[in-house]
Amino acid sequence: MKILAICGVYTDQYEKDILQNTKGYADQSANIFQKKLINGIQQNGYNYKVISAPLIGAYPFRYRKMFFKGFPKSDANDQYVRFNNIWGIRNISRAKSLKKAIGTYLKKEQEDTFLILVYCAHTPFLEAAEYAKKLKPKSKICFVVPDLPQYMNLNEGHRFFYDIFKKYDIQKMQKYIAGVDAFVLLTEAMKDALYVGTRPYMVVEGIVDEIPEMHEEKPASDGIKRIVYAGKMNIKFGIKELVDAFMKIEDENYRLILCGDGDARSYVEEKMKADHRIDYKGQVTAAKAKEYIQSADVLVNPRPNNEEYTKYSFPSKTIEYLLSGKPVVAYMLDGMPDIYRDFIYNIEDYSSFSQAIIEAEQHYRFMQENSFFQYAQEHLMSKNVVHAIQCMFEKC
Repeated sequence: MKILAICGVYTDQYEKDILQNTKGYADQSANIFQKKLINGIQQNGYNYKVISAPLIGAYPFRYRKMFFKGFPKSDANDQYVRFNNIWGIRNISRAKSLKKAIGTYLKKEQEDTFLILVYCAHTPFLEAAEYAKKLKPKSKICFVVPDLPQYMNLNEGHRFFYDIFKKYDIQKMQKYIAGVDAFVLLTEAMKDALYVGTRPYMVVEGIVDEIPEMHEEKPASDGIKRIVYAGKMNIKFGIKELVDAFMKIEDENYRLILCGDGDARSYVEEKMKADHRIDYKGQVTAAKAKEYIQSADVLVNPRPNNEEYTKYSFPSKTIEYLLSGKPVVAYMLDGMPDIYRDFIYNIEDYSSFSQAIIEAEQHYRFMQENSFFQYAQEHLMSKNVVHAIQCMFEKC
């Protein structure tokens, strides 16, 4: 068996280029997830090919370049396709380029059975997967779904034409989803929303490459207590409420460090003028975000559990936060397994946010045994997740 991964991944060496050309938020969490999937494939020793149309924003609203001209291959297993990136027509171009690359590749391959692994609810990827299956009819499509398409852009103030195109795109996507053979879902509720039916599926809320070694950390020598958020700066994700809750903390030694971009950016920048303790870093690389996470005394995720989409959502930052070994203050979302109540400082509403931050910072003590680490080792390791996908594939 050989794996054909159709996705939007890019390697670290191209991250700076993509960030420089991105307007607003660059979805690095998606790229991290894909890299971990590929790492799991490699760790299992499977033969594979990655054909990628990187997940960048569309020109001219979210990306500065009209054409994506590709990147050099990282190795023989990776291929980046070129495409026209103009909003409204780029999906057509992406699908066409992916199918051309897939056709060239598969027509040279003697093997007739592939596991076609598709990452994320993006119509060009599913369209390309259907084409690959036509060329190799004994193959099976496994669809990895981190988010439902209708909830993939939660910025305020959508353009009118965006909503029209999105509705059409989702209808088109549903046709391709009907041809999927198996699913990897982030929450159990996704099963019904995607009409999985009797087709095989597995639920895995995230993926982990390695469990870090924990070392007892000494308090910062400057006495500063760092509260860190790294992710989308969306109004719907509670950024305003986080900032307001932080400003109620009177201790001058607290700092709120924010990384990312989104429609709450202007609000944050305005509040920085009123409170010098708010430190907005803007869009940063994944490596830099990790540095801020590691420097934190408390990590926060203010995404509220007050809308329909939360039962189809598991924020990837929750796992990244927990892997740091630092206390995490967050809501329990409907899509999160109940066991996460043992891992986070759960808040019920925004009125308790500032107090939860203070308590997490004051009561947290280093523990050699981290229960989340054990859970992640048993359920979320990339090698085991990919092996489980392969086993599911064999049963299709």
